[in-house]
Amino acid sequence: MMILILFSIIIVLSLVQYVRFQRKMLFAKDLLTVQPCYPVVGNGLLFLGKSGEERFYNLAGVLNNPAKLFKMWLGVYPVICTSDPSMAQKILTNPNCMQKPFIYNFFKLDYGLFGAHYNVWKKQRKHLNPTFNQKILNGFVPIFDRCAQNLVQTLAALPEGESINITDYVNRCTLEMVCATTIGADCNKNPGVNKLMTLIIGIFNLASARILNMHLYWERIYQLTKEYREEQLMRTEAYNYANQILQDAVNCRSKQANRAESDETDDDGYRRPQIFIDQLLELQEANKLEDIEVIHNVYTVIVGGSDTSGTELGYAALVLASYPQIQEKVYKEIVEVFPLEDPVNFTQETLKQLEYTEMFLKECLRLYPIGPHLMREGIAEFELDGMKVPKGMFYLVSIYNMHRNKEVWGPNADKFDPENFTPERSSGRHPFAFLPFSGGNRNCIGSRYAMISMKIILVHLLRNFSLSSNMKLEDLRFEFDALLRTTKEPQIILEQRKFSPLFVS
Repeated sequence: MMILILFSIIIVLSLVQYVRFQRKMLFAKDLLTVQPCYPVVGNGLLFLGKSGEERFYNLAGVLNNPAKLFKMWLGVYPVICTSDPSMAQKILTNPNCMQKPFIYNFFKLDYGLFGAHYNVWKKQRKHLNPTFNQKILNGFVPIFDRCAQNLVQTLAALPEGESINITDYVNRCTLEMVCATTIGADCNKNPGVNKLMTLIIGIFNLASARILNMHLYWERIYQLTKEYREEQLMRTEAYNYANQILQDAVNCRSKQANRAESDETDDDGYRRPQIFIDQLLELQEANKLEDIEVIHNVYTVIVGGSDTSGTELGYAALVLASYPQIQEKVYKEIVEVFPLEDPVNFTQETLKQLEYTEMFLKECLRLYPIGPHLMREGIAEFELDGMKVPKGMFYLVSIYNMHRNKEVWGPNADKFDPENFTPERSSGRHPFAFLPFSGGNRNCIGSRYAMISMKIILVHLLRNFSLSSNMKLEDLRFEFDALLRTTKEPQIILEQRKFSPLFVS
């Protein structure tokens, strides 16, 4: 009886909310509306009862709209949508549009850079930007190098010719990197880090599922589900592991404080190690961050620094396996910059010489952007394409569709081609046509970190193995999630190269 009453109340409130938003949307009466669209449920029938794969392609399909701006309805909530670079730039760079809408609250990371409200985010970003400056990133290179070598040694121990889920192994490598460089932990010695990673991904999957289940927007309804109970159990366990990791970091920091100052600086007098957790704890000690902000940012950096890069490299591996000529071109550049007979010496300069490799990675990020869509909320009225958009309006920028927009990338926009990023083709292209790490002030703080670490992994992988696959790129199918997820992970066959440094004594 109570459930029936609760549903009745929600239906009435939904009708009231729907009417209120309909009046508010008069400014956008001339914008195309995604169909089919019905009162209260909006475009929900496109997603209700559908599989994750159907949800992804239904959403990508309706967002593949030639109009610069159009609107869809997530239940009773109207959303202004675009896959046009110029509109994306106006939305993502407007200071009145830096807020993230309520659906980001589902991830319960309200006090971390990923989901924090504007005022919290602005304060944190100002304090944390120095944590990822170029000099600190250069200091991480030896760690990236060591972790990538561990990866190829692990792969070398596998039976040759066996098809493997490459993403699992690369995710392990990127997790090792992020733990060492951002929270100062060795995931090979601390099993809690691996468990925390698994729990956070599980929580993200559950939170992502709510985004297109409009009836679960209301917390009271969600609390009646088994998913809610499952999520609560995982969050409790995750907090326990996070607290343990933080305590380990505090203990380590206390030991370092007792060392001589000369042990804490390099030749330029630059204090080391300036890893992410150091900055968080310094801000906490200075009363600039609360305990909850530290924990939420630890969560954010573990997923944002490892699962994203690892997943992207899984796509990159399948592309290399599918296009032998591109693989050979990347390989030749790598051995030209890092000859097989010499020890690898990664520096900012040598990494810059990997021009085609960078073009290849950018093309992977274009066709397989790890964050396929992003949303914002206006905190004040602002003008967009001649319309005065009221405060509180939601915006959706479809990175996935913008990166495949034929008006921007040409008639072969769906074809993988690293030449899209030659200086000649890039000249004159809109600066917001390529947004693998979002855009504007609220872009990804770790974009350079990701590119450096992915390059180093590719160098070691291709110096030691050639890649092939029984799986075709067209077999790659995606399912709806906050990150770009596949229904089936890329399967790769590794063959040891004849003159591989790893196998030639």
